[in-house]
Amino acid sequence: MAHVPNKPTASSSFVPWPNLDDLYDYIAYFEANPKKLLGTPPQNLPQNPVVIVGAGPAGMVAAYELLRVGIVPIVLEASNRIGGRNWSYQFPNDLTAIAEMGAMRFPPSGEVLFKYFNDFNISLGGTFPDPGKVLTQLYYEDQPYLWEAGQPAPGPFEQINTDWGNFISPIVEKIQTPWKNGDMAMVQAIWQEYIGAYKNMSFYQALAQGIPAWGEEEFNAFGALGVGSGGFGPLYEISFLELLRIIINGWEDGQVFLPNGISQLTYDTVRKPLENKSFYTNPVYKNSDGKMQSLQDLGKVFVNAQVTGISGGVGQNPQVTYTVNGGPPITIDCRSVIVATTTRSMEFMGMTLPGSTAVNQDVKKAIRNVHTTNSSKMFVRTPTKFWKIVSPPFPTIPQTIQTDELPRGVYTLDYPNTESGVVLISYTWEDDSSKLLALNTLDRYNLFKQIITTICPAWKGCLPEITDPNDTDLINIDWEAESGYYGAFKLNYPGQDVEVQTAYYQFLTANDSTQDTGVYLAGDGVSWSGGWTEGAMHTGLNAACAVIQRLGGTLYPNSPLTQEILYAY
Repeated sequence: MAHVPNKPTASSSFVPWPNLDDLYDYIAYFEANPKKLLGTPPQNLPQNPVVIVGAGPAGMVAAYELLRVGIVPIVLEASNRIGGRNWSYQFPNDLTAIAEMGAMRFPPSGEVLFKYFNDFNISLGGTFPDPGKVLTQLYYEDQPYLWEAGQPAPGPFEQINTDWGNFISPIVEKIQTPWKNGDMAMVQAIWQEYIGAYKNMSFYQALAQGIPAWGEEEFNAFGALGVGSGGFGPLYEISFLELLRIIINGWEDGQVFLPNGISQLTYDTVRKPLENKSFYTNPVYKNSDGKMQSLQDLGKVFVNAQVTGISGGVGQNPQVTYTVNGGPPITIDCRSVIVATTTRSMEFMGMTLPGSTAVNQDVKKAIRNVHTTNSSKMFVRTPTKFWKIVSPPFPTIPQTIQTDELPRGVYTLDYPNTESGVVLISYTWEDDSSKLLALNTLDRYNLFKQIITTICPAWKGCLPEITDPNDTDLINIDWEAESGYYGAFKLNYPGQDVEVQTAYYQFLTANDSTQDTGVYLAGDGVSWSGGWTEGAMHTGLNAACAVIQRLGGTLYPNSPLTQEILYAY
């Protein structure tokens, strides 16, 4: 997710938790229960009781927690790797140099995610070179501005920052003040007030209403570079509530950097084997011989397994049909299915087609309609961390560049276990990402390189010459064009919060025999925090609890299945 301009809260130690839209405390549930499990398993489990579609963080946390309870799932992943949009690409010429192709910044308000960081001994460290926190080169309408670290944003962006703060700070402080005092009833009441005011309003409309002094030039500047931290023009059409929840939930506050990459969470390929703990590799299941086994040991995660159909309905057991490497179709009869993919993938599996009864009509509508954004990233490995060299022939070099040109955001990344540098040479989303789709990787890189060195002459000679389109020191991804994903993350349009609510609470059908099909949705695309791994965690745990209940197991008091719909969207 892009960096959202924010103002510091009154108390820097305040961490907004639980998530505003459901106010459910997953950490308290784990801490209150024996062995910190979701529940206890049923007796006499049938073979192949659960299929999980998708081996991203939502599917893998569900698989891992079911295994801890004693339920062995089967995980089917369409791509050739585990992790989904938690993907730390290792450059083949230097495996300790990493490109985070998806999620890359992690706020402490994601308490479930940080619980697993702790469980798996995942080290936190280093800082992301956010604009204004490091030497930053801005370039707007052919005019360069050098932004010194820790100083006010230069040029027109200082006033834009002031105007933005004067608009957003009272809105945030009004709801965070009772939150800090533990008055969650007031928090709920204020969020409902905001829903009434903003549910049908775009980000652009809210800015126009809240900052009436802004004219065309201010909107152009804020759209191009925000407060100097990245442009928001491509997001002007999304729901203002979506931006508000990002800020109020603190998802842009105190973000941490993972020196060994986010892939450690799902399948750790970076650290030494003795350090390796992840959803895939951590032994938690005791077999009949008393041996502890992992999902990897059990051989229950299958890659290159493309799910082509999910059937089932109320009063039936679902079936999952898939192919392996494009081979003949295979069908699994099971008791339950967790579909932990993007909503666009759910459509391609046929879940919204006429005659499909895996989910009800309201859920089908939500799957079809909720907006998924595009996003593109390009990384290049450099022989050195050139931005840290301050003696001749190198001048002082900005660590990040923000432009209104095609690369948009450029960041230098300092991974501690390597002498190599990693440059996120372009990070774009929505319309800015769509502009690039017709350019191949090599042409795109050379164009970016030309633009960057024109904008910031200090970078001349710093980026490598690449002529081979198969050079492994250059990698690009367009998530919209990525098979099995068809987009990067969920961002609501105005009026779509009610549909997200429908999709998010779909797992509660496990409480109602007249609605329960045994199929439960998961993934950040059906969460309140699209684009954040924390949202995937919540939905994966919700779906795992639904499976335990459907199979006849026991959940402890105050489980995720006791969640209530809190707001009228």
